[in-house]
Amino acid sequence: MANLGLLDELVNLPEIWYCLACKRCTRSCPNDCEPETIVGYLIKEAIRTGLYSDETISRYHEFQRKFQRARWMTTQKCLSGEDPEDEIESNWRSWLESPIEPQETAVWLTDLSHTQAFLNEADRAATASCFNCSECTNECPVCFDRKVFDPQWVFRMVNLGLEEEILRSPSIWLCISCQTCTNVCSQLVSGHLMIRGLQELAVRGGIVDTGFPSRWSKAQRLLYPLFTKEIDAIFGF
Repeated sequence: MANLGLLDELVNLPEIWYCLACKRCTRSCPNDCEPETIVGYLIKEAIRTGLYSDETISRYHEFQRKFQRARWMTTQKCLSGEDPEDEIESNWRSWLESPIEPQETAVWLTDLSHTQAFLNEADRAATASCFNCSECTNECPVCFDRKVFDPQWVFRMVNLGLEEEILRSPSIWLCISCQTCTNVCSQLVSGHLMIRGLQELAVRGGIVDTGFPSRWSKAQRLLYPLFTKEIDAIFGF
């Protein structure tokens, strides 16, 4: 449709608002096309031309923020060993409206003993180069609420040596592997590799049970139909 110049038809498609900006389409394209750039342009064009009211756009952005809450709550259920299949739809609305409280626990210096695998992952990702400029936070497509997910917070936890605390956090599972944090980092920190490494360490180290990845994958497949349905309701599709 873009090649045919059907701009009016494209800006009216509901699918442009479903895009997560994960860039998988771009990374997998053998011809180096950038579909997410087209989608981003169409969204800006829809806003620029006043196709939808400011209130509608505001509701859309607010829902994006709340959706990450629902993902966090779902992850927590999966981490506790529960299969959230029967709970996601029934708790969907309450999870959207429930703020995530900061996780506050005492940390004893005697507990700061790091495994070699943890140190290796940090070294591979070069997290020590991070000086908290917030480039990753500002560009991350799922960082709408820093208490829910914030790549900079993850890297700071790593640099502080809080291994067990970060491996037990639901936040590390909210990353969509878009590699944006890595691409925008002026200090060449490989953020997406660090988060992926933390996920692998959590599984290998028994922090999460072996059935967790399967439960979480299943939960994601249940969450996103609700995500698109909510967007349809916001825009009146």
